[in-house]
Amino acid sequence: MAGTRAPKQWSLSKVETITSVEAWRQNLQYTLSLDQNFAAFLVDGFTWLKKTNANPLRGIVDDGEAVAEANRRTAAQKCTHLDLMLGQIANYCPIISRNTIIKNSTSINSIWQSIRLHYGFQSTGGHFLDFNSIFLEPDERPEDLFQRLASFIEDNMLRAGGNIHHHGEVPEADEELSPSLENLIVLTWLRLINRDLPNLVKQRYGTELRSKTLASLKPEISQALDSLLDEIHSATDAKVLRASIKDKHFDRSAKKTGSIRTGRQIKCCILCKQAGRPSQHFLSTCKYLPDEDKQYMSRVRQSYCTEVGDSESEDNVDNEQVSFLNDNVGPSKLRVVSALRRVSTKQSPYFKAFYKHFPLELTLDTGAEVSMIKASSADYIGVTIKKSNHSALQADGVTPLNIVGECHFTLSRETESSYS
Repeated sequence: MAGTRAPKQWSLSKVETITSVEAWRQNLQYTLSLDQNFAAFLVDGFTWLKKTNANPLRGIVDDGEAVAEANRRTAAQKCTHLDLMLGQIANYCPIISRNTIIKNSTSINSIWQSIRLHYGFQSTGGHFLDFNSIFLEPDERPEDLFQRLASFIEDNMLRAGGNIHHHGEVPEADEELSPSLENLIVLTWLRLINRDLPNLVKQRYGTELRSKTLASLKPEISQALDSLLDEIHSATDAKVLRASIKDKHFDRSAKKTGSIRTGRQIKCCILCKQAGRPSQHFLSTCKYLPDEDKQYMSRVRQSYCTEVGDSESEDNVDNEQVSFLNDNVGPSKLRVVSALRRVSTKQSPYFKAFYKHFPLELTLDTGAEVSMIKASSADYIGVTIKKSNHSALQADGVTPLNIVGECHFTLSRETESSYS
C-alpha cells in the first residue's frame, strides 16, 4: 500500500551525526519490518550466532507446531531470510565491512552498536563527557545548536537492559527527559551563544520565570534572541568606551611625570620633587606650602571639580593642571575663570521597574509638570497612546509645550530598591 511506504532508503556516508544515523536506522528498520520474513529478526531480544562452518544455521531452529502451518519455516529457510536481511543492511552501510554485518553480527542491536562505534556515537559513560565539546560553530544558527544539544542528551539517556550501570544498578525502564534536564539544555544553549545571555534573560523575563520554567519560555526567547544579543553588544561597547575615556583621562599625567598611581589618584608634589624631598603627596597637602597658597589652590581645585562633575573627588585633580594655573593665571583672571566654571550639574535620580517583561528606567524629575515617555519606547513596550487634553509650558514660562498624547500603564512590583 502506498500509505505504508517509507522514504527511499539512502546509504550512510563517511561523515554523519547522531541525528542522521538515527534517521537512517529508523527508516531502514521500518522498511525491513514490512517484510514478514524479516520482521521476526527485528524484535528486541532475538539473537543468533556468528556464521561459521561449525554453525551454518547460526543456532536457529525449526518452527514448532505452535506456529501456524502456513507461516511455519525450517531453520534453513529462516537462516536464508536472515542472510538476505543482513545483506540489505550491508548494502546501505558501505562504510563497514560486509562480514561485520553478515557473518559476525549476533543481533540487530549489535549491528546498530557497530555502526555507532564507527562514528564514535557508542553509548558509554565516557561519551557523555563529549557534551563539553559542543560549541556554537561559525555560521551556525542558534536553533541548530539547540537541536544538537537536545539530540546529544536524548541519545545519552539510560536504557533498560543496557550495559551502563548507575550507582551499581541497571535501569529497569528507559530514562525520560525530565523538566530539570530540559532547563539545563536551555541554560547551556544560552551560555554557549553568549555568556551574558542567561543574566539578561533572567532580567527580561523575571516576572514570567516566577511561575514558569526556563524551558517553557524557550520559544519566546528564540523569537527575541536577536534583540537580546543587540542589547548585550551595545552594553559591551558602552563599557569599552567608558573604560577607554577613563584610562585616557587618569593616565595622562602618569605618562608625563612618571608619578605613582594609587587607584584613581596620582600623587606627586612638584615642590618636593624639585627639592629632592619625598614627593609622593599632593601639592595642596604639602607641609612646605604657605597657607596663602593653599587657600589659593583650594579655590582653583573647586573650580576644576565643578567643571568635571560632582562624581570626581577633589583629590583626583590633575596636579599638573593645577600647577599650570598657579604659574600662568593671575588672581584676577582666576576669579573670572571660577565665576564662569561654577555651573553645578547632577544626574537626576532614577529607579528600574518592569512593565510585563520589559525593563524600564524611570527618571524622577521634581521640576517636571507632566510625565513624559518617548513614542518609540511606548511602541516598544506595547502601550496605547491616546490624545491628551493637558497643557504645559516650557522652561521660559511662556512657550506652550506640545503634548501629543498620553498613555497609562501599571508597573510590576518587581522594582529595584536601589536609587542612583
